[in-house]
Amino acid sequence: MLVFGNVIAIDEAKARVRLKLPDMDDYETPGWIFVPQACTVGDKSYNLPAINTLVAAVMDSEMQDGCLLGALYNDEDVCILGDKNVKYIKFEDGAYFKYDKTTGFFEGKAPNKIYMEAPVIELKGDVVNTGNFSSTGQVSDNKSSMQAMRDVYNSHTHTCPDGTTSTAMGQM
Repeated sequence: MLVFGNVIAIDEAKARVRLKLPDMDDYETPGWIFVPQACTVGDKSYNLPAINTLVAAVMDSEMQDGCLLGALYNDEDVCILGDKNVKYIKFEDGAYFKYDKTTGFFEGKAPNKIYMEAPVIELKGDVVNTGNFSSTGQVSDNKSSMQAMRDVYNSHTHTCPDGTTSTAMGQM
């Protein structure tokens, strides 16, 4: 049976929810309802609706067991976009992922920090930075490393017109 209700409890460890069904005199499902995930064997995904989210579910005839179909927009929680070519996930803290299939533009935002870890992170194309850049490792281009340039600068000397020599004014 297809039902519509609001999430009233979440079992975060098992990815299940309980529902209140307004069309059935505010009946509360006694058991936990499965929340489908994109993948659960090998690769894993995790996404749960928030408390009070309006959802659709399929329930057995005794209303004891069921499976969530998904969250629904309504008059209170309105659709945030109106473009079938855009995939978008927005988080309460302002973070988001957005991809526009028509332009090929991917955009993301995090309120604090973005962390990536891999043996190699490769960027292809120009990199534009409007903030500071720092590194705890070597910084290199296709000619040399920053350390090699420092070694040359720090050890170089100049011959002055009077025949004396001088070294760099301070180490890099």
